[in-house]
Amino acid sequence: MCTDSTAQRGESPCRNTHGRGFTLIEVAIVMVILGLLIGLGAELLPMLVKQNKLKDNRALAREAKTAIIGYALAVGRLPYASSSVNGSETPGRLNGYLPWATLGIQGRDPYNTTLFYAVDSHLAGTTSITQFKQRLADLIAGNLPCDLYCDYPNIKAAFVVISAGENLRADPPNDDNNNSIVDIHDDNRFASPSSVFTAAYDDVLEAAGLTYLHGIVP
Repeated sequence: MCTDSTAQRGESPCRNTHGRGFTLIEVAIVMVILGLLIGLGAELLPMLVKQNKLKDNRALAREAKTAIIGYALAVGRLPYASSSVNGSETPGRLNGYLPWATLGIQGRDPYNTTLFYAVDSHLAGTTSITQFKQRLADLIAGNLPCDLYCDYPNIKAAFVVISAGENLRADPPNDDNNNSIVDIHDDNRFASPSSVFTAAYDDVLEAAGLTYLHGIVP
């Protein structure tokens, strides 16, 4: 215990044995480090959100492609497009919105935009799986004119599914008349599914090639 007699005898005064506090320099260093970490997190967070949305968007387009193929295998034809965002198939419509309600799947991408869809005219009007496969064979052989392409003329497609992406609009060549959507006024010449993103293009596109689809139809 520290007493007055201790000091009177010339002994060293008692010292605090419970440790010392931070110095101003140490506090300043900690604050600088925290500032750097917060700044880094603020920069990374939007990037991570953007990457997660893109990942989810690609997965959604693939799921739509799988659902469309399942529909064809079940009813013997590909669905027509929808003329509106409500997702109900519109008979005779070849370009427009994904018929997500008819397919029983989610129709809006992570950016809250309805997916687009286009189908080859020869494959939406068949009445049996046998006729459907024969139409595929005729298109592949050139007995029927293919009217849907990706990366024209390299990929003859049965159908395409498109998300407008972060910029919320369909980009050329998927949109030909600059109205930001896929509709009956476009020419059925779409981008390659492997097209890289640029400042002017961020669409996510999935397609089923004729040969691929023919190979999985029983």
